[in-house]
Amino acid sequence: MARLSRVIVPGCPLHIMVKGHNSQTIFSSDEDKRSYLEWLRDAAREYELAIHAYVLMPNHVHILATPKNNDSASRVMQSIGRRYAQLYNQTHGKTGTVWEGRFKSCLLEPESYFLLCQKFIEQNPSRLGLVQRSEDWVWSSYRHHIGEEIIPWISDHPLYWALGNTPFERQLSWKKVVSDSLGSIEAKKVSDHLNYGWPMASESFLTQLATKVARHLVPKKAGRPKKI
Repeated sequence: MARLSRVIVPGCPLHIMVKGHNSQTIFSSDEDKRSYLEWLRDAAREYELAIHAYVLMPNHVHILATPKNNDSASRVMQSIGRRYAQLYNQTHGKTGTVWEGRFKSCLLEPESYFLLCQKFIEQNPSRLGLVQRSEDWVWSSYRHHIGEEIIPWISDHPLYWALGNTPFERQLSWKKVVSDSLGSIEAKKVSDHLNYGWPMASESFLTQLATKVARHLVPKKAGRPKKI
C-alpha cells in the first residue's frame, strides 16, 4: 500500500514527531540535546519554518511549527535528521539508521487545535512520568512560555499571544492551562491524528482544505461499497 502524501499548506501549523529506530533512546546526554536544538534553530531559520513549541524526550521529539513553504518542514527535518544521525553514530560507534522511518506530521486547524497540541507537547514529560511538573523538564519550550527562560528563536503563535495583554498575563494563563491534566480522550485524539497523518480540523475547515491538497483528508470507511 502506497503511503499517503503529507498534508501541508503554507501558513497552517503542523504537529511533527520523529522517534528513534525501534524506539531506542536517541539522547544520552545534555550535549546531544543541545546539539539537536542548535541544528533545529539553524535549519528552521534557513528553510523558513516558524517553531512555536517543542519537547525532546529520551526516544522521540515533538515540534509544533508553521511552514512558510511546502517543503519547509521536510527540509528542516531532513537537515537535522542527517546531522544528528552522524553525531549519534560517531558518539556511539555505530552505523546505519537512527530514526524510525520518516517523520510524522499532522496539519492543524489553528483556532480549534493549536493550543491543545501545544499543551500536549509541553505537558508530555510530566504526563509520561519523567518529572512531576512540566517546568522541571528543561528540554522543552514550556519554560519559555511561562517566563522562566527566554528562547529567542521560538516564534510564539498569535493564539498564544491572545492569552493575555502582557507577557505576565500570557505566562500565567498558559501555566494554568498546562497544570490541568490532558484528558485521555484528547491525548489519544492528538496521538492518533499524528500517527496516521489525518488533519485535526472541523468539517468546514476540511472542506476548504480539500480545494488546496490532492489527497483525501479523512479515513475511508472500511469494507466494500454497498451495492445499489
